[in-house]
Amino acid sequence: MDLGPLKYWDLKLDHGQIVVSPGSGETNLKGIYVVGDVATYPHKLKLILSGFAKAAGAAHAIRARIFPDQSFHFEYSTTSGVLSIETDNV
Repeated sequence: MDLGPLKYWDLKLDHGQIVVSPGSGETNLKGIYVVGDVATYPHKLKLILSGFAKAAGAAHAIRARIFPDQSFHFEYSTTSGVLSIETDNV
């Protein structure tokens, strides 16, 4: 991987990867978030599935940073209900 201009941003690096907080993806520079192959933290699993989960975690952390006074109630699709089509005696 080539970090290009990112290598000049004073981001904390470890073996050419950007060190992030495992929960949020935030780097050592407040407000800068990184996910995917370029991000690293202790015991990271390098799986596509992990990348999707980390992207969702970063999005929630970014939302909290942008809207710090607003609470956010996350719902799973299995708990929020599913639209159903009602039929008459089918």
